[in-house]
Amino acid sequence: MKIYMRILLLLLGGLFMVLSNGKFLMAPAAWIFPVLFLFAIEKMSWKKALPVLLVVTAVSNQLSFHNMLPSLDIPMFSYIPAMAGSLYALPFVLQQLSFRKTNSFVATLILPCTYALLDFSNVYFNPFGTFGILGYSQHGFLPVMQVASVVGVTGITFLIMWTASIVYWLRLDNMKAKKRNVAILTTAVLLLIVTLGGLRVVTNANTETVTVSGIHTLDRTDSDVLEIFNLHEQENSDFLQKTEENLEQLIAMTITEAKAGAKIIHHSEGVAVLDETQKADYLDSLREVAKEWGVYIVTVPYVFTEEGSPNENVLYMIEPSGEVAFEHFKYGGNIIEKTVEGDKEIKYVDTDYGRLSGIICWDKDFPSILNQAGEKNVDMLFIPSADWKEISPYHTIVGNFRGVENGANVVTQTVNGMSMISDYKGQTLAQMDHFTTDQWVMRGQVPIEGKETMYAKWGKYFAGYIIIILIISTVYIRFVGRKKMES
Repeated sequence: MKIYMRILLLLLGGLFMVLSNGKFLMAPAAWIFPVLFLFAIEKMSWKKALPVLLVVTAVSNQLSFHNMLPSLDIPMFSYIPAMAGSLYALPFVLQQLSFRKTNSFVATLILPCTYALLDFSNVYFNPFGTFGILGYSQHGFLPVMQVASVVGVTGITFLIMWTASIVYWLRLDNMKAKKRNVAILTTAVLLLIVTLGGLRVVTNANTETVTVSGIHTLDRTDSDVLEIFNLHEQENSDFLQKTEENLEQLIAMTITEAKAGAKIIHHSEGVAVLDETQKADYLDSLREVAKEWGVYIVTVPYVFTEEGSPNENVLYMIEPSGEVAFEHFKYGGNIIEKTVEGDKEIKYVDTDYGRLSGIICWDKDFPSILNQAGEKNVDMLFIPSADWKEISPYHTIVGNFRGVENGANVVTQTVNGMSMISDYKGQTLAQMDHFTTDQWVMRGQVPIEGKETMYAKWGKYFAGYIIIILIISTVYIRFVGRKKMES
């Protein structure tokens, strides 16, 4: 292959990698770039292929997530996408080294196993959560998205990479009959996955629904809102007056939605900024609304505590009786936000509208914790959130995947982002973009029943299965496949 063709394949592969993730999430791009990378490095030594691909994948991932990370005073923080992206060069080089040792079909498993394990490292070890997992690219392709209900979002990554590896393997010097059989079988499996996923999407049970309203009142880019934080440090009396005005507006909007027929009213993250001396009155006011109108209220105040103590970012689920069913402290991103860290226990309450649970924004980026929602058969998961324009709607989509994995209908109310209601199949039932309206209310009908998933039972152990497959494949390539190739 001539050098200019190799460069072209690398550039095209990098372009499609950019489009497959971050702010783009184009489903077809995720299936294309791995094949292009494999062809681009097929005749290169690993000493050349690795640094070249390292640069391409680093730059591509950085462009995918350009401006999506928050601005933090941490050295090199803004270049985390590039550093993470560079790691994904290694699976392609390992795959090519495997093909050079053997043309056995078993060798096709190296790329999907190693790439998926890197995605799994996000799930279990990344303190910032699962940003960048390739499987998120399929959110718009609902039939393939259903794979997450069996093996999770990283299972989709595995499927994409194995398909790419097989496509490349088909051009190797193998027996034509064998190649034909593999091509037919691969096509049949992919068609079966799409067909079964499509059937899951279009098959609708006659499930009751409940009217849910989502509300937020503040714009975090507004100077008046930002002033609240300064006022708490400077003039506490002015701060209290300002927050009281905001609380009156929030309660009025909550009552309006209750009058309109909403049975569950969902506030965004940080819908109220309070001093700890105001928290009791704030909750009492909402408890009275819940009792008077017979509604559930999910609310998340941000509470300034006494000096020296971490502030609170806390969710309260208030029942129609006026009682607080549970409180949930945010556990995601505490390394950055320095608020009270939650106990990572997913709580719930059983109601006439199914089993209700709630987490806060960054919590949804930790599927290893949120697996509890599937284990506890949560029907409806509320995710009050606070985002910014560049990360929207990516961050909302992440929450929808948690719903597909755990069989829960998801309601996300997001200040400065995309608010959305999706069912347990990932279908969008309602949405509201903060940036295209100044009426920050989302209304929709939410199914009161979720769906038990295979992922909730055993799919979360998929990483272990992949490690076993990788070990067996490596041993086979090293001791068996090589001998067959030499003979």
